[in-house]
Amino acid sequence: MEKATGVKVLLRLALGWACLLAGSMGCGEGGGAAQTPYGPADQVRSYRLQTNPLIDWVNSLEQEVQRRAVGASGQATAENLAAVYAYAHPLLQAARDSFDRLAPPPALEPLHRNMRQVMDLRLQAYGVVLEGWALQREQGENPQSDSLYQRAEALLAQANDLVVAVNQELQAVDLALGETGGRNPVVS
Repeated sequence: MEKATGVKVLLRLALGWACLLAGSMGCGEGGGAAQTPYGPADQVRSYRLQTNPLIDWVNSLEQEVQRRAVGASGQATAENLAAVYAYAHPLLQAARDSFDRLAPPPALEPLHRNMRQVMDLRLQAYGVVLEGWALQREQGENPQSDSLYQRAEALLAQANDLVVAVNQELQAVDLALGETGGRNPVVS
């Protein structure tokens, strides 16, 4: 799919993850064994200390995906996206597998599921683009590969919509931790 419009939309959607998660990088100061709306502050802080490096890593991977997607042509193409998604898919899968090993405090389980769903949606989109590119290489540009690219765009849009909610909730968690006194887990 050399169609610039669809590929540009894919690239624009990929930007959402990095831009929005950058906003979750810290508010306030926190500490102690106080309670937050999300559970005991020490448990919530521990969870954020565990999740933040994964968020940072996924963010840096997404930035690399964006850089590499445009390739030498200076334009995102299906071929460029397929190459970068083939590279990024196993890395994002490994990050999601690490994320799955974390145990959130009970009140943060919905947020945890949403963060995982963002990664799942991106993994699905990457796979769909790879499938579309394989089909396009085999049969040339065709309605089936275009349909797959449109599906990938929809998956990435869904992920980016969810990122907004995740980012807002992470900020609320960090603010709640800040109100307990002590060190904020996302600020060095």
